[in-house]
Amino acid sequence: MQEAGWGLLDGMNDAGLAVSLTFGGRFVHGPGCALPLVLRHLLETCRTVEEALGRLRTLSLAIPQNVTLVDPNRTVTVYVGPDIPLTETPVSCAAHHQHLPVPDEQERATRTQARPAAVQAAGVDVAAMLRPPLYQCAYDAWHAWLGTVYTAQYRPAEGRVTYHWPGESWEHSFAGFSPGSRTVTLGLVDENDDR
Repeated sequence: MQEAGWGLLDGMNDAGLAVSLTFGGRFVHGPGCALPLVLRHLLETCRTVEEALGRLRTLSLAIPQNVTLVDPNRTVTVYVGPDIPLTETPVSCAAHHQHLPVPDEQERATRTQARPAAVQAAGVDVAAMLRPPLYQCAYDAWHAWLGTVYTAQYRPAEGRVTYHWPGESWEHSFAGFSPGSRTVTLGLVDENDDR
């Protein structure tokens, strides 16, 4: 998935390396690269999680982001930012925080501490990813840009990805790629529905 015509929010290369980013939940800025551009660089130059981690360690990054890296043999999520060294997380999924405790206002709006546990509980159940607390559509809460845009289900060993929205999915593979675009109306799930 692309951002601003040249950066990437997530993607996978033909070596089976998949990368994605999540906002780190902190509002600090520093000198460095924009992570959507870095993700594109990682996908163009790295074949494995280890190579991508090595490359990330050498770069200065402008804002806090959480990066998930997946290849057929390893999955890891790391915290990066202008004021911290690259830090591996205890779980291989990302939410909107890097440090605890999370401020109460942020937790109420994003459910960021509940999300990693919900991801682990859901496993490969994509339907769970499309319901709260994992799917969020309260775009007017906290900071309006922290809703869920899509859920990506990467299968690096198979060279396939499926993007999911409530009521719609779109699959791609290296063996059968068809370019295209989708228009999706965001905010279709009741945020109070905790099923």
